[in-house]
Amino acid sequence: MISTSESFFHNWLPIEAAQEVATSQEVSQVVRDAARRGKAVYTVGSGFRARWGSRPEKSGLAISCAPMNRIIDYQPTELTLTAEAGITVAQLEATLSAAGQWIPGLSGLPGDLQLGGLLACPFPRFRDWRWGRLAEAVLGLEVITGEGKHLVLGGSVVKNAAGYRLLRLFLGSWGSLAVITRATLMTRPQPEVSEFLTVGMRRATFCDAFLQPLAALPLPCLSDVMIFDQSCLTEPDLHLAEELGRRWVGATFLLEGDRLEVDLAKDALTSLAGQQGWKVLAASAVSDQALESEVVAGGHAVCEIGGLPAQMPMITAHIQEVFTGARWWGYLFSGQVLLVDAADEFTVEKVQALRNKLEEKGARVVILRTPDGVDWPSSVVWGSPHPRHVYAQRWKDICDPAHILNPGRYIFA
Repeated sequence: MISTSESFFHNWLPIEAAQEVATSQEVSQVVRDAARRGKAVYTVGSGFRARWGSRPEKSGLAISCAPMNRIIDYQPTELTLTAEAGITVAQLEATLSAAGQWIPGLSGLPGDLQLGGLLACPFPRFRDWRWGRLAEAVLGLEVITGEGKHLVLGGSVVKNAAGYRLLRLFLGSWGSLAVITRATLMTRPQPEVSEFLTVGMRRATFCDAFLQPLAALPLPCLSDVMIFDQSCLTEPDLHLAEELGRRWVGATFLLEGDRLEVDLAKDALTSLAGQQGWKVLAASAVSDQALESEVVAGGHAVCEIGGLPAQMPMITAHIQEVFTGARWWGYLFSGQVLLVDAADEFTVEKVQALRNKLEEKGARVVILRTPDGVDWPSSVVWGSPHPRHVYAQRWKDICDPAHILNPGRYIFA
């Protein structure tokens, strides 16, 4: 049984009981019973998503799929792996690395995170632009709907283009459409080399002359560029912030491929840095894993901002106007920015001010983790509903007609 004394249960989920489930049949039975009694079902895993999304109010049962942690099938030559939802990142990476393979969307994550939770509640990561988000590696899903029905979606082969990709509706839906019990994912050969190159520049340079010279370079091994401010610097490199001034921006290039192409890319970027007047920092100056720990394990509120690559200077400028003490970093080519409330500045008024500035220019603002001890309405967490939200709401009504699956946490009414 799950311990109901854990703080994220008491402080966030209004649960009356907690239960571990070991099979899809058990999940189906629990959901059917809850629907009959009108009780909510909250799916929990490692617990790091406590305070993510809107705060739920409907009392009910918490279930954990942790015992469902088997690898059902692994075909290295076919580049496919099927596993249950409770399997951890550490288990998956141990199996894959033995065959010289990986799933890029899992790389660098804490080993205790579970597959089902990562598929249901994703967040932006460094490799998304080149390799795609974890959801894009999903070939097939097995889920249990709010009526306890067992659905099998997609397939188990890489080349499968038949029918509609209905499984995409369940990925990123925060467990509000169905409980994910099993997934088939596409694996990839692991790159020989994965290295970083970090440079610093004045904000004016970043705004006016960063993308254009970068676009002219042949960089087939570039996975993405992480943009960050000086609050992300480690102690040995703080002098660079003083040297470049307060209006300073850093960029970390992630290069992945064989040894020769990575070395050629590093030489080209170092030469470009010299031409543009950028400062090359130590390779270990900024770690994406260290920053991600603020999202995965940190206690601060977290905001996700999405836009276009060309909007990154505008987005980061507005962040610094509204949240002077927050820590932020962004993934340039995927247009995603993560904002961590390190200075406890998040208020409804400030979030709405940032949202108003950005949404009028086409960007979107979502609160992933709300401030501790504060109940924010869904309209603040998720913003105004998209015009197409009505279609998503209809799908919710079909998959979970009693609205018992994680009610209130996501955008659905």
